[in-house]
Order: sequence, then structure tokens, then C-alpha cells
Amino acid sequence: MSSQSNDDSAQREINYYKERLKKLTSSYMSLEYRNSDLTKDVLQMSEGLKVIAELQHEKAESNMDQLLDGLAESINIRLKMDVTLVLVPVQEGEFVYQAKFVKAYAGYPVNEVKGKLITIPEQFFESRKTIIFNQDSSEDEFVLTLLKEFDMQQFILTPIIHDRKVFGYFFAARRSQLLQSGTGILPYHQNILEAMSGVVSAVQNQIDRNIILERLVEERTKELKREKEISEELLLNILPYETTQELKANGFAKAKDYNVVTVLFTDFKNFTQFSDGMPSHMLVAEIDFYYRAFDKITAKHGIEKIKTIGDSYMCASGLPVEKKRHAQDAVLAALEIRDFVSAVKEERLKENKPFFEIRIGLHSGPVIAGIVGIKKFAYDIWGDTVNVASRMESSSEAGKVNISDVTYQLVKDEFDCSYRGKINAKNKGDIDMYYVERLA
Repeated sequence: MSSQSNDDSAQREINYYKERLKKLTSSYMSLEYRNSDLTKDVLQMSEGLKVIAELQHEKAESNMDQLLDGLAESINIRLKMDVTLVLVPVQEGEFVYQAKFVKAYAGYPVNEVKGKLITIPEQFFESRKTIIFNQDSSEDEFVLTLLKEFDMQQFILTPIIHDRKVFGYFFAARRSQLLQSGTGILPYHQNILEAMSGVVSAVQNQIDRNIILERLVEERTKELKREKEISEELLLNILPYETTQELKANGFAKAKDYNVVTVLFTDFKNFTQFSDGMPSHMLVAEIDFYYRAFDKITAKHGIEKIKTIGDSYMCASGLPVEKKRHAQDAVLAALEIRDFVSAVKEERLKENKPFFEIRIGLHSGPVIAGIVGIKKFAYDIWGDTVNVASRMESSSEAGKVNISDVTYQLVKDEFDCSYRGKINAKNKGDIDMYYVERLA
């Protein structure tokens, strides 16, 4: 064999081994790349699992915006994404979603992307599916819209499901130039995002429960407030405001001395004869009609109603809050009560209906006021002034306002009065009395 043949054979053998070495090197490098990609995927998966583990400690009181913002940050950093955001509905029940909580690499137009509106196709919305796109060619208009709007080549769009409805979407994406061959958005990314979606739903469940609980508490508070107001009103119908406050503060109310007040009594003339021929329910209705009017008149003049006994109405001016014009206010109320009863009488006469006539008496002087007992207690007043005021009423005449000399001295400058002389009052002897006619 010639020398030339030997050289050619050796060269072919060298070329063979070179080619083998090239293939082996290529296979080795491919394995290295794959190993590197696998290592990265394992690390990313580990990071994702750490996020999920941390989310187990998420407090029920979490603010949803803070939670979603934190999740977007974690996805972007730990899953090595270039852009992560959350799509939230602009209005419940519609398919327009807004980009929020945008996290991205330096230089990405975050402010432009934040607030972008994306319309979710109804069919895709109803399917509640995930999209994983890895640079495949696509004719899907929705996929192309996402690629264009967010300027990414690979992405995952995962629905956040709450109460079996789409609450929002996680969108995470990568740029192709930063990716090694064979890597991209992988199924485990979907698993991690779905786990995060479950946490969001759990937190939202608690928020919903808290809202319901707060609403129930608010409604119950309103009910309690209404009940308290009703109780307050009922209590104020029985006792003066100042006395109720003392009772609530101390559990009891002390009796109080008043140097001078004006006590007013009214009584219907011939009540017994009038009531004999009237059914009881009609009689009560009649008394209620008159007493309601008296209540309004005394309240108007700042006079404290004390009690009613049958057809007798008793009130006092100048307590529980003392005032200088107690006598004048009491006389004004007495004249108004007299005129009201007189007006009703005239109407009833025209209609040939029964009517009441009234006697009114007033006296001024010291009293003791307070409540006694622990059951069905009532605010009351005691003292000789009360007895004399009662005698003023019984010594009066129908349609007249009878006052004692003590009261007269307090009001004589403001009212026209006619002197009656000394009138004998039962158990009190002779007392100077006056009829009040009108304002002077």
C-alpha cells in the first residue's frame, strides 16, 4: 500500500473521531443546558412553594389590595418573571378588566400598563380556564391582544376563583431573549398561581364574613339604639329628664326641696253625673281627648305634668328646673286650657253632643319633689302648697281660673284679675282669691 493511501486512511479516521467528539460535546452541552434549566425550574418551584407556605399565615384581616400587591411582587421575583400584574373587574358582572399591581423589570412602562383595560371574551370567562402561551404561533385574538398590550412573548393567565366565580386574573410573562432554549411557562407555574388563587379566595371569604358580621352588628346596634330611644321616651313620659339621668347614674334619685313653684289643678264640673250615662270606653276616649290637649299646652309652656287622678289633672311650673317666671307660665297655660275647653263646648253645643266644663286653680309656694318606691314609681310633689292649689281648684267655678293671693302677687302686673274676696277653703280657712280674666 502506498504512502498516499495510508495518509488518506489516517485522515478519515481522524475526521471520524473529530465528528464523534463534536457530537459528544454537543450532547454534553445539551445535557448541561437541560440540567441548568431543570435546576432553575426546581429553584423556581421551590420559591413558589415558599410563597404558598408563607400565605398559610396570611391573616383574615388582610387588606385585599395589599395582599394582591404582595402576591404580584412575589410571583415576579420568586418565579423569575419579567412582568406580573393582576386583572381586576372594572364593574361587577361585566367583562372589562383593569391592569393593577404591576411589577416589572426596570425600563418596562409600568405607568402606561397600569390602568389598561382588557376585555375578557365571555366564552373564555365562562370556561374559567388558564392560558399558557410559549411563543407558539396563534390566531386567537385574545392571546394576540394580551401579547400586544403587555409587550411580552410568553405568558400565563390564570383566573382567581372565588365563590365559583372569576374574581380576577393573575397575568405573569417573560421576554424571549432572556430565556434559555427549552424553558418557558410551565405547568407548575399554573399550580402555584392556582394555589395563590385559593389563598385569595380564602381571605375574601373572611372579608365577606366580616362585612356580613359588621352589617349584622350595625343593624343590631341600630335596633338597640332604637330600643334605647323608645325606653328613654317611655321613661321621660313618666319622669323628668333630670330625674332619669340621676337614676341612670346613681340607681336612685334624691328628693329635692323647691322654695317656690306654682302648682296647677284642673277638674271637670259634674263629672260623675256626666259619666253615668256614657259607656266606659267612650268616657275614657273623651278624657284622653282633653288630656292630650292639656299635655301639649303644658309642654309648650315648660310645665311638668305630675299626674292625673280620674278627671283631675295636676302639673307644676318651676321644677325640676327652677325658673323665675314659673307663675306667669302656669297662668298662661291655665288660660289656654280654659279657652280650649270653652271652644270644644261651643262646637259640641252646635252638634248637640255632650261636653265637659272645667275648673282650674293655682297656688304658689314651696314643695318637695321626688320619686318613692322601687316598683311603678312616679315623680310626685308634696307639701301644703299642693293642698292649697287643690283647694283653689275646688273653690273655682266652671270656665274660671282661680288663683291664690300668693300667685296673684307674682302675676298681677301681667294679667287682668278680679278679686273675689276671702273664700273659705276646706281645712285652710279664709283665703284671698282672684279670677284671672286675661293678659293685661
